Amino acid sequence: MSGDDSGHGQRVNGSNGSNGRSADGARPNRPSLDAFPFVVGCRRSGTTLVRAMLHSHPLLAVPPESRFLVALAPDLNRPWDPAHLVEELLEHDGFARWGLRRPVLRASFRDDPPRTYADAMRRLYTLWAAAHDKPRVADKTPDHVLRIGAITALFPDARVVHVVRDGRDVAASFLELGWVDSIEKAALHWRHRVLTGRQAGALLPSSRYHELRYEDLVERPEPTLKGMCAALDLEFDPAMLRYEKAARTLLRSEAHPHHNRYVTRPLRRGLRDWRRDLPAAAVARFEALAGDALAALGYELRSRTHKPGLRPLLATRPDWLAWHTRKLRRSGREALKGEL
Repeated sequence: MSGDDSGHGQRVNGSNGSNGRSADGARPNRPSLDAFPFVVGCRRSGTTLVRAMLHSHPLLAVPPESRFLVALAPDLNRPWDPAHLVEELLEHDGFARWGLRRPVLRASFRDDPPRTYADAMRRLYTLWAAAHDKPRVADKTPDHVLRIGAITALFPDARVVHVVRDGRDVAASFLELGWVDSIEKAALHWRHRVLTGRQAGALLPSSRYHELRYEDLVERPEPTLKGMCAALDLEFDPAMLRYEKAARTLLRSEAHPHHNRYVTRPLRRGLRDWRRDLPAAAVARFEALAGDALAALGYELRSRTHKPGLRPLLATRPDWLAWHTRKLRRSGREALKGEL
C-alpha cells in the first residue's frame, strides 16, 4: 500500500495502486505497494463471506472491522500526535478485537513514528498482516459504504469492493434478527446504503470501484472471485473457495458471530429467499419504497409499479428517524461526524 507522506494532521475528505507484491522479509512497519481493498456494503449482504474468502488467499489478511479508522482521524486544528493515537486506539472497543499486543504497537510507533494519520493506519494493518504471515491486507467494514469518499481520499491506493444483495433478502434477515420492526425501515435502510455506495463509486475511476453481487458469488463463485481479484491486482487462488476454516477462525473476532453461522458452511443457494420468507404484502411495501434501487441493480420486481414518492413521506416519520439515528450511533462515531 502506498500513500502521500506530506503533511501532518490529515483531514479525511471525500474525493491506482501499483500491483507489485511485498518481498519476503520486508519490515512489518513499512507498508507494501499493493492495492488496498476495502470491502463495504449494507449489512447482511455477504461482506463476512467475502472477508473469509479474501483471508483464505495465501497473500492476504483481513482484520476485524475498523470502526475506528474514520472516527479517530484528526482534523486540521489538532496537532498530529502518534503517541496520543496509540492511546486512543487502545481505548477503542473496536480495536480490542484486533488482538494486537500493546507492547508491539507502542514500540512500533515509538521506534519508527508514522508521519501521517494514513501511514499510522497502514502500520496497524501491516502489523496485523505480519502476525498472520501475510504480505498484503484488506479491510472489511460494511459501514464504510457511507464513507467511500473519505476512505479513498485517505488512501490513494484504496480499491472498493461494494457487495450488494437483493434488498428483500436483506430485509428478511433484518426482521429475523430483530434489527428492525417493520419492512419499511429495512427497505429505507438498504436503499440508502446501496445507493450511497453506488453514487460514491460513480465518482471514482472504474479501477477503484468494483461491485460484487452476492447472488453471483453463490451461483458462480470462481468466476465472480476471479473478477474481484482482477480488480484488486490479486491473482486468484483456489484456496479462496475453501474458506470455511478461515471463516471459523475469523468469526471469533466478530462482534456477533452467531449472526454469521452459515458462513462456516459450503455455499448453497436458497439459504435466504424473499419469495419464501416474506409475505406478499411485505414484498409490495418494500418495493414501493426501494423498487427503484432494486431495478437499478437488475433485480426482478414482483410489483409492476413502485411509488418512490412515498419515501420522503415515510422518511420524515419520527419513529424512522429515531431508529436510523440509533443505528448510525451503533455503527461508530464516524457515522455521526458528517462528511469529513
